Amino acid sequence: MFSLLGFVGINLLGCSGEIPLGAGPEGDARLTADIFTWECTDLEDSYWEGVYAFNISLEYAPDGVQDRELPQPGECSGSLSMFPTDAGGAGAELPDDGVSPAWETTTDSGEFTPSTDGFWSDEVLDASHTCNFPEDVVSSGVSLVEAGQFSGAQTPAAGRIIDVTLSEDASDGLVFGEEVEIDWTTEGWDESWVQVRMEREGESWGSVTCNTTGLDGFTLDDRVWGELNGGLNVEYINLYVGFQNRDEFESSKGLKVETVTRAVHVEVIGEL
Repeated sequence: MFSLLGFVGINLLGCSGEIPLGAGPEGDARLTADIFTWECTDLEDSYWEGVYAFNISLEYAPDGVQDRELPQPGECSGSLSMFPTDAGGAGAELPDDGVSPAWETTTDSGEFTPSTDGFWSDEVLDASHTCNFPEDVVSSGVSLVEAGQFSGAQTPAAGRIIDVTLSEDASDGLVFGEEVEIDWTTEGWDESWVQVRMEREGESWGSVTCNTTGLDGFTLDDRVWGELNGGLNVEYINLYVGFQNRDEFESSKGLKVETVTRAVHVEVIGEL
């Protein structure tokens, strides 16, 4: 007797019984708009978070996008890579032949530069040290164009960062083990996180990321410092206070794209 279920199973799984690449429940790609901010001031001593760098990245790794899920709110993790420079071992060329991905906003546009398999980026503002507002730089989001079936994927609009303050001066880096209170005032963001990152020549030599979603402040204490090695030879210990909005896009062929807009306050200002 002919079984329709068996016929469907063959088409979904193929003759080998394996799910085709990109058809699994895992994510296939990620589009990230990163707005890096610093404290700006004017002659009237008003302070606000301005944009000093703006980077956009595209990762494609079918069924293998690197994990960037935050721990539970209030908890910390030492295993998250929040600022990837490649797409990992599953990185691959885009599935549509001959495409060269580009991006656009309502006010600007540009082209990505490929670096490794499955990873493209554009340093739109590379340590330009402007004092523009984050929501003005991203406007309603960053869209993919000329990207085959991924064209039309768009990151969410940015919220606002009104201020980020620390109880201790850390402009030259955090002091290992010192308790520091961080407070912020924002609006229009769904999630937030804090990362302490030990850096040398711009590279991470250990980091801890804490989920601060729903909070308006966080204290760096033993639960953070206990995850790091204070004996490492690093140039400084940097602090990143991140706010993000996430969404999802599915291509015409079922490939899943995570879209993210992030604004990240950076305490030690350097070349990214």
